[in-house]
Amino acid sequence: MAAYNFDSASVKLVFVSGMDEFGKPVFTSKTYQNLRPDVQPEQLSSVVYAIAGLCQNPLNDVKRIVSESVDL
Repeated sequence: MAAYNFDSASVKLVFVSGMDEFGKPVFTSKTYQNLRPDVQPEQLSSVVYAIAGLCQNPLNDVKRIVSESVDL
């Protein structure tokens, strides 16, 4: 029977770093790796807001990235 096996997880924070010559936002991102597989959304949210509070650019988006392998 096939099954998923957790490999890794990370969180990507996307910030608005300015505007281009056409008035569109320019984004920068920072990825933090080695998230635990059992992290709760409330815990992740608290950490993300704490990190964003230390940054000079406003937070635009947050993505949790999970990598899993499939055992066949």
